[in-house]
Amino acid sequence: MKRRSRSWLTAGAAAAALLALGGCLGSGDDNKWKDPAKGQAEALLSTGNGHGGSSGAAWLAFDGDPDGLTVGPDGKVYGLATSLAVIEDHKARTILDSEVHGAGGLVVLSPNSFVVGARAQLLNMKPGGEQTALAGVSGTSRKLGQPAPATASAKIFPLTTGRIEPFGRRADGAILFADGDVIWQLKADRLTRLYQAPKNKKGSAQQVIDHGSAVDHSGTVYLRTSADGLSGHMGDVLSVHKDGSVRKLALPKRVSGVKSDLASLGVTWMAGDGSNGVYVRARDASAGYVLHVASGKAELVAKQTAGGDSDSGCKEGYSVDALKLPCTMPEALSYSAGSLIMAGNARFVLKIATK
Repeated sequence: MKRRSRSWLTAGAAAAALLALGGCLGSGDDNKWKDPAKGQAEALLSTGNGHGGSSGAAWLAFDGDPDGLTVGPDGKVYGLATSLAVIEDHKARTILDSEVHGAGGLVVLSPNSFVVGARAQLLNMKPGGEQTALAGVSGTSRKLGQPAPATASAKIFPLTTGRIEPFGRRADGAILFADGDVIWQLKADRLTRLYQAPKNKKGSAQQVIDHGSAVDHSGTVYLRTSADGLSGHMGDVLSVHKDGSVRKLALPKRVSGVKSDLASLGVTWMAGDGSNGVYVRARDASAGYVLHVASGKAELVAKQTAGGDSDSGCKEGYSVDALKLPCTMPEALSYSAGSLIMAGNARFVLKIATK
């Protein structure tokens, strides 16, 4: 996926120009917002197009290729792309700008503490720019494919220069993050290896952990790998359980509303369901989907209908059928308290009620 046209602007210059035009305002009117009912979707926030009264904060954090999307412990939605922002009362507010350039992944510890990956390190960033290294060594890196130890001291063990992407926490507070071809758990300054991707069959390149890994309430981690620039499919998603066992995600062959075999669908992002399953953002040549998968069963939660590639089909104040989305389906998703949040490569942040 390529980032939208804002890439020719630096985040700071874009934000300055946009804030001069209209401040950090969302496009919505709080008086018209009403939470969607189960099975319905509604735009939580318009990201605009970077001009006029559109929100500079929303545009920079939620509009382009997603690097991180989550619901924080305060129940607010946080997004990371060119900058890091939070949605409050249907308006976006920038928290960090140039400090997060090149960062990936996002775990919110508190409204003033954010875990991201950057420059071969796992970092804790705070408003104002304060940074603390949680794992990795500045200036030193591990090569992809190099065997990772079962456990290591977090602050002296080198990480890769590839994707360092925190994506969730287990119930005991341990932070989970992808490090190139490894999934690590960080707790009490110790790294524990949960999974390392095998080398390709040719032996000339290594698989890496792709975007959008997830963890469910039981602590099971869901991941997919990519090799030679080719992302895996839904049938390639792995589940890594707390006992250390690794299995392919159990899937039915078909589900109502999806034309293709589930295993053949491309995947862009995943999110734990708050229980023992996972939501998967997937696609085939005919449509985009969100599927809920648990205990070997699957259910279609959302679908972008044919021709539903408009930026105007989903608006604040207007609920639509999630199975017939008349708009572009965003790329990333997060789940909390009966609602899916979706953002990235769309002109809005979407909320879908699942309960």
